[in-house]
Amino acid sequence: MSSTAEPSTTATAPAESPSASPLDAHASPVSETKERSGKATAAMVLGIIGVLGAFLLPALGLILGIIATVFGQQARKELRDGVKSGRGQAQAGFVLGIVAIIGSIINMIVAAAIIAS
Repeated sequence: MSSTAEPSTTATAPAESPSASPLDAHASPVSETKERSGKATAAMVLGIIGVLGAFLLPALGLILGIIATVFGQQARKELRDGVKSGRGQAQAGFVLGIVAIIGSIINMIVAAAIIAS
C-alpha cells in the first residue's frame, strides 16, 4: 500500500503585502511623534546660508546671521516647552548664526583695512 500525499493547495491570503525582511512590517522604534519645529529648520538653513554669505557678501551674512540667531533662540524656547521636536536643528541654527555674524564683522573689518591702505 503506497500512498502519496499531495501538498495542500489551500493558501491563506496575507494581511499585508510581502516584504523582503520581517523588520519592514514594523514601525520604527524611534519614530518621533512630535511635530518638527519650522523655526528650527529655518534657523539652520539661514545659518548655513549666512556662514557662506559672510565670506562672499558680508552684509548679507550679517543679516542672515541675525535672523538665524533669533529663530534659533525662539525655536529653543518652543522646544523647552516640549511642544515640538528639532533641538539639534535649533542649536545648529543658533550657533551658525553667531558664526555668520562674527565672520561678517571680521570680513567687513578686513575689507575696510584693505580699502583704507
